[in-house]
Amino acid sequence: MRRRIFVLGMLGACAPSVSAEAPEGHPAPFAESRAEVRYWPTVTNDPRWARVSYQTTGGDFVGTELRRFNAPRPAARADNPTRRHVGIDLFAAAGDRVVAVEDGRIVAFYPFLRAATGEMSYALLVAHDGYVANYGEVREASLRDRALSLGDTVSSGQELAEISDTRQLHFETYLPGTRHGQSWRHGAPRPDRVMNPTRLLLDLARNGRRLRPHDLPRGVDSRAAAP
Repeated sequence: MRRRIFVLGMLGACAPSVSAEAPEGHPAPFAESRAEVRYWPTVTNDPRWARVSYQTTGGDFVGTELRRFNAPRPAARADNPTRRHVGIDLFAAAGDRVVAVEDGRIVAFYPFLRAATGEMSYALLVAHDGYVANYGEVREASLRDRALSLGDTVSSGQELAEISDTRQLHFETYLPGTRHGQSWRHGAPRPDRVMNPTRLLLDLARNGRRLRPHDLPRGVDSRAAAP
């Protein structure tokens, strides 16, 4: 039985050995940030805020197995999945804010996943240098409430959205030029644009700046709030 290792809080300085392989042997390139100033994407008081779930090259699971990249989906049918998880689910609470990891441009915003409460969450795609990030499972009113629109440029640490009733941020990464997420069917090769966000998130947990809820007061323009 594979070991499960749970990590809370900031990660250590040593670089982990992260698997980029699917069971069928189709590697996924890792997304990486070249920016000097980077932020952790969730603004939350959840004590598990920095938990990045992944599988090591040795086959062990770190964090929460079903939240990792390449986990079986649907989660309720993990023994007989139909597709693979192409993102990593980060802990947060409904209503927590989401900020830009680095400078970028908003390229897509569309319905994504319905929460158990019935709320439809949205995918928010932002083009960064070298990759496109899907800040997934955010609220429909996110852009409108922040006076943001498709095509707008955003700054590192700028408030983008609000976590939906799914109570997590589903974070995906894709090759530059992507305008819509890709589904990875179980047993099929990796879709051509999917990138693995694991190393990027581990780097952000170690080296990125973290904003807390009191750093982004409600009703204040967040474009000037980040230090």
